[in-house]
Amino acid sequence: MRPPDRDLGSRRDPDFIRAHLDKVASVFDRYHGASVEGLEHVPAGRALLVGNHSGGVMSPDMFALMLAWWRHFGADEPAYGLAHDLPFLIPGFGTLMSKAGAVKASQANAMELLRRDAKVLVYPGGDIDAYRPWSRRNEIVFGDRVGFIRLALRTGAPIVPVVAAGSHDALRILTDGRGIARMLGLKRCARVEVFPISLCLPWGIAFGPHFYWPIPVRIRIRVLPAMSWPSLGPDDAENDVIVRRCRDEVLERMQSALDELVREGGFGPAWPGRR
Repeated sequence: MRPPDRDLGSRRDPDFIRAHLDKVASVFDRYHGASVEGLEHVPAGRALLVGNHSGGVMSPDMFALMLAWWRHFGADEPAYGLAHDLPFLIPGFGTLMSKAGAVKASQANAMELLRRDAKVLVYPGGDIDAYRPWSRRNEIVFGDRVGFIRLALRTGAPIVPVVAAGSHDALRILTDGRGIARMLGLKRCARVEVFPISLCLPWGIAFGPHFYWPIPVRIRIRVLPAMSWPSLGPDDAENDVIVRRCRDEVLERMQSALDELVREGGFGPAWPGRR
């Protein structure tokens, strides 16, 4: 395991967040109608928030959760989000992400932050969840990824499941293009397992992970009660059977909650006059 970044979390800037929160929230609220419930379930101290990821690289649900979090807890609450390395390479954009609390996704970084009793947000499905086909928009897709369970067991952090519905309507993903990604060797060179083909603004048909203009969507997010396994400890993080059992428990809880959101409705495309 590589060591944590030497400047881990030091670029997070609560003053920057406070200075821009109201303006960004005002624009976001007018464009996307978002409701976030259940933040009272977040415990004091360290916690690993585990969410489903929708809407490709723009991820409107992630921004909705961030804004609701800062409004509820304030900017000084030590909270961070794990992000893929690639966005940090974009001049200027990586700096903004760091100021908002994003850090490069790695077990070492997450473990160090949790040991500082911070809150850490992770989307275990990453690219395969964010770029799942639109026909699977109401599914949570984590694949075989279990690193978040190992992380929780190694640090004793409770897992706080977070489910979101609606933002996968911000574009129409026709296929995740996993076969194309394998052929191009994207996992080896860029840690990416998909090469999506999608319909989106302003490109029309777009190929590969890309920035786009999301259509207005209503988003619903529900934060669930924390999960933990008091009888398990750091050594159990190396037991694949135990880890997969815990992963299945989290997935079952999250999929059940997402199914409930789908039954309740109140999310999806929200063009002017349809809110």
